[in-house]
Amino acid sequence: MPFLHPALEKAAAALAPLRAAAAGAGAPDPVDALRRIDCSPQAIRESARMLSSGRDVLVMARLEFERGAHRAERKWGGEPAAQFRTRADELDVHYRQAAEAAARTAAVGLDLAELLDRLADQTAAQVVSIAEAASRAADALLSGDRSAEVKVREACATITEAVARGVATIGEATTFLDPFGTPVLDA
Repeated sequence: MPFLHPALEKAAAALAPLRAAAAGAGAPDPVDALRRIDCSPQAIRESARMLSSGRDVLVMARLEFERGAHRAERKWGGEPAAQFRTRADELDVHYRQAAEAAARTAAVGLDLAELLDRLADQTAAQVVSIAEAASRAADALLSGDRSAEVKVREACATITEAVARGVATIGEATTFLDPFGTPVLDA
């Protein structure tokens, strides 16, 4: 199964010899470990852009509604016009809140995509470096030299730990998402 993030896909290809050696040493699969941090920042960016476009539609709808409300008010008078204005103002507040929430969410989506991109790139570079340092041991084990097992196991464990640190960083760094668990608009 291909990776979603291109840097992780390249890293997985670079891990192929170590992965083969790991299977012979009973070590954790470094490619499986890498899958734990796989992500698609591009898909998140696309969603954020769509949300931003939706915000633009809300703003235009609010402005159109406001123009229509003003036209209607000019033709009415008295209590019906006042009641209509009160309800129109309430609806306008909801339009504004929805547009503001869409803008904030889109901005957070772009920030999240940037964070995930950076972490995937960093993790990919780190695991490739670890695999390169263990390449002689992997080649030796694949050639039948069982004395290289310890080095292969250590490299796989280090890769697993590096990925786990990256995943933990995502959890720690995304606390800015906490406010999004609360509805913006009241029913």
